[in-house]
Amino acid sequence: MTDDLMKSSGSGDAGNSTHADEQRLYPKVRFRGFDEPWKKVKLGEISEKITQKNNNSCSQFPVLTNSAEYGIVYQKDFFDKNIAINTDNYYVVHTEDFVYNPRISKQAPYGPIRVNHLKTGVMSPLYYIFKIKDDFNIGFFEFLFIGNKWHKFMYQNGDSGARSDRYAIKDKVFNKLPIYIPQKIEEQKLIFEINHKINSLLYLQQRKLELISALEKGLGQIIKQQNNKYGITFSLNNFLEIPPQIQARIKNKNQLLTVKLNLQGLARGVQRDTLSLGSTKYFIRHTGELIFGKQNIFNGSIALITKEFDGLATSNDVPSLKISNINPQFLFYLLKNPDFWKHTELIATGTGSKRVHIHDLLKLHIKIIPDAKYQAKIVSLSRNFEKIVLNQQIIVKECEKTKQFLLQNLFI
Repeated sequence: MTDDLMKSSGSGDAGNSTHADEQRLYPKVRFRGFDEPWKKVKLGEISEKITQKNNNSCSQFPVLTNSAEYGIVYQKDFFDKNIAINTDNYYVVHTEDFVYNPRISKQAPYGPIRVNHLKTGVMSPLYYIFKIKDDFNIGFFEFLFIGNKWHKFMYQNGDSGARSDRYAIKDKVFNKLPIYIPQKIEEQKLIFEINHKINSLLYLQQRKLELISALEKGLGQIIKQQNNKYGITFSLNNFLEIPPQIQARIKNKNQLLTVKLNLQGLARGVQRDTLSLGSTKYFIRHTGELIFGKQNIFNGSIALITKEFDGLATSNDVPSLKISNINPQFLFYLLKNPDFWKHTELIATGTGSKRVHIHDLLKLHIKIIPDAKYQAKIVSLSRNFEKIVLNQQIIVKECEKTKQFLLQNLFI
């Protein structure tokens, strides 16, 4: 946080007040120099409903719509349609107007959103369209409307329909929505600016992550093409074999190993609380071995055992295989491609819960470039990309945390 922000509990009258209503007039965090309490108003007092209708038989403006039937979610869900339909009853929408779907559901707990990507459009009268009066900072309300406080009020005061999880909001309810706003427009502007900046930063970091991930995917495609063109076909039994099976003495679930789905790696312990340790035989698995779930390899339950999981155990439903005659990381790089592990469902056998058995897996063929130096370079490139992607994911998460902190603490 910047030095301009401070805890409101240590300033002004809020720190000395014991009255609950008075306490609610102060946000948890605010900018320095603003000590006066916020004011409580009703939305209808500071907004005006848009009722201007389109005068053309066909739309001369983009038609605004959204991807979800119930509840407008985010601005990105809007798309423009230049379609020749009768829009006489459509309302004209301008930049900085707010739109809201008065039919809400638990699946779409979002408040109004600000229209900011076009000059003029038209929108179905099924939506509630309004603008904030000129005495206030519009950007402040853009972020005020994000969150569950809005949804909770509407959900509690709406009229339920045939389905109990959907509610229709009438204008009179909409106008009674209680909101808290700073008395000074300067504080409203500062709150908008800091939220807008973190929003913009988050978008840029998310976009950066998308581009890096696209580059990583592009590298995978290049390697795949090279493998198909220059690789030699081998069966997996040239590189994989069943290691000696040493039974483990399991005293607690932390000695067990789980292979997650969708290439999400490994985890210590098991998810099932009902697991009985004494009813199953478990075998020790070691670093560098390829491990997979017989029932879920075609769902991405495949991994390479790393040092932190060495010595943990699994049942024979989650076997491990020793890797030899190839760079283990390179082989795993090829096997973790969805083109491989999704294909394994074709060799799964059994009724009900199908399994991929080891002897069937080892018969599968794969193209490999046998040059050790080439394999080492591919592994190095892959690891570097994984690190970059991981670091960028951490940055995005930190931006998301900061955004959430601001939304939870700068508003009442």
